[in-house]
Amino acid sequence: MMRIRKFCAALLMGTALAGPTLADDNVAVETVIVTGAKTASSSKAPIPLAETPQNIQVLSSELLLDQGDHLLDEALRNVAGVMPGGYYTGFDYFRIRGFDASGFIYLDGLLYDSGISTNAELFGLDQVEVVKGPASSLYGQGAPGGLVNLVSKRPRDDSFVSASAGYGSFDSFQFTLDGGTRLTDGVDARLVGVARRDGTFVDFVNGDTRLYFAPSLKWEIDEDTTLTLLTGVQNDHMSFGFPLPAEGTVFDSPYGRVPLSRFNGEPDRSNRLDETRARFGYELRHRFDDVFSFSQNFRFGWADTDWQKLLYPAFLDDSTALIEARYPFGLKADWTNVNVDTSLAAEFSTGAVQHTLIAGVDYYDYDYDTHYSEIDYNDLSQYMYLDLIHPVYGTPVTPYSSFTHNIDHTTALGLYVQEHARIDRFTLTAGLRWDDALDDAIYSNVPQKQEKYQLVPRVGATFDVTPDVAAYGSYSQSFKPQLGYANKAGNALDPETGQQWEAGLKAQLFDGRLNATAAVYQLTRQHVAVADSTGLFYFQTGEQRSRGFELDSQMVISKGWELIASYAHTEAEVTKDNDPAMLGDGSLNVPTESFSFWTKYGIEDGMLRGLSFSAGVNAYSDQWGDLPNTFKLPGYVLVNGNVEYTWRNYTFLLNLKNITNERYFVGSYNDLYVNPGAPRSALFSVTWKN
Repeated sequence: MMRIRKFCAALLMGTALAGPTLADDNVAVETVIVTGAKTASSSKAPIPLAETPQNIQVLSSELLLDQGDHLLDEALRNVAGVMPGGYYTGFDYFRIRGFDASGFIYLDGLLYDSGISTNAELFGLDQVEVVKGPASSLYGQGAPGGLVNLVSKRPRDDSFVSASAGYGSFDSFQFTLDGGTRLTDGVDARLVGVARRDGTFVDFVNGDTRLYFAPSLKWEIDEDTTLTLLTGVQNDHMSFGFPLPAEGTVFDSPYGRVPLSRFNGEPDRSNRLDETRARFGYELRHRFDDVFSFSQNFRFGWADTDWQKLLYPAFLDDSTALIEARYPFGLKADWTNVNVDTSLAAEFSTGAVQHTLIAGVDYYDYDYDTHYSEIDYNDLSQYMYLDLIHPVYGTPVTPYSSFTHNIDHTTALGLYVQEHARIDRFTLTAGLRWDDALDDAIYSNVPQKQEKYQLVPRVGATFDVTPDVAAYGSYSQSFKPQLGYANKAGNALDPETGQQWEAGLKAQLFDGRLNATAAVYQLTRQHVAVADSTGLFYFQTGEQRSRGFELDSQMVISKGWELIASYAHTEAEVTKDNDPAMLGDGSLNVPTESFSFWTKYGIEDGMLRGLSFSAGVNAYSDQWGDLPNTFKLPGYVLVNGNVEYTWRNYTFLLNLKNITNERYFVGSYNDLYVNPGAPRSALFSVTWKN
């Protein structure tokens, strides 16, 4: 931890010393790779970020391309207080402010999906928005730590095309296409496409092969009305390695060390996943006059998933060797969801007070149909055993002995209203939302039905200390129904709730060349479901608390030189539990100290014009690997970088990740499920633009 603190202090001091150079009036502000956006679509209203009493960070598509990020957890490393990574590969896992928020990814303001789906495709995005803290007053049920909103690429009013090809470590390759044109007066189209193979360092694993297409169409019906159609299809064929035990990886085993590349499945006979998902939606915008405007977002989504003989770790026998027991599990599922969000906004003044008022209703309908294939978990002879130090593959895959069909139908209806008022240097934001969440399911032929209502408030204020610096404070709440959990009486649990107090400063200095947000907060998560000794029933005695400080900054230091830096101090712990021994335990996978730094320097004049260099560092202190706290994942520092050269219409880019080949772990669930991080890798690509 001391190494992380000293490293962060040195780099932050260097950033501060570079500050005076920002006063150069000849700086090309438009080249900044993190946009320093004035607004975010996740706010649902045209409220400047400087007047929003909440820490919201925006990552541009230019940054994602420059860093070579095509996984969400890579992109989120740029944001303070967000810890990416989980205990499985191929899926999007992350914690915000100490609490898991993986299930609450939004696409264009609507819940992305609720099924078990592979990671989102970042090449199809214009930007990534990270909303820190409870967002239930606008979005309804969600995680207390916040949410991530993905913003799709949209048609432009010009003609353009960009195509790229790349090849890299572990036999990875990718081809991308992004082009658009004006079809006729007021109608523009765009097509985004990706063909990619993500190789992996795990033995016998082929990785993920993906095809992705996202056509879109924008119709400017008249000067006040716009209809945008947003569609997409994604197909994944995956094979992947499962997590490894902590013994032999995180800490020593008397039998030796387990290589992080160890495959604990059966080569060519297990751990396959096929998934296809599609979406169709639209955004309708209409302005009635100078006061009132109308907005409606709609999306229909569909997915089909097939998990083929996944070999899950069950337990570890280390009495005579490091033997892992595995069991096969199969799943075939399909789901559909319908999202619609309709709102009416009004911008007007009453005397010296300027108002931005928004009122809306949203509806969510989700159908999930699954078929599970399982073994008899009480029969030890049905488990498949593997020596992780000296593996001998070829164990026949155990036939399934039971099959289960589950059906789940969830609906959620929400009504929300928010008022944002400004008078002179002071703003006040107040919101209120009412939600009705209904879950009607059949699990193992047993009907279950739950309906929960919740009223969620939010209030916050900002004050312009100077024309470029604003102070803010806020109070907000969250709620999340705990569907599928029951107490010993068979009654459904109450929703999990959260409350947050937050205060901070937002600065836009040197004509917008420096954008920074500093925040302190206390976030409490209540009514946490805690399993009893049998693991079959739950208490609601759990409470967890997170306190912290965050600093996010983006800046243009001088002409052609850009920089991003963030730092977070997070203290997350258990404050209530039915087991007294758990009190004070640290939350799972939450480093106390984290720091990120990325800088890009481009040569804009002379013989080397078009050549640029980027370098970045992500540093994390150690973190607890389980609850209760029995072991820690060690802290680590990742060093990344690239070299880029643009000549005429061509850009040549070499991306390097984990340059120092750091041995690290991105997350865990317990001492049996620890996910290793990737070693050093490289990707070389050529892009043509016209």
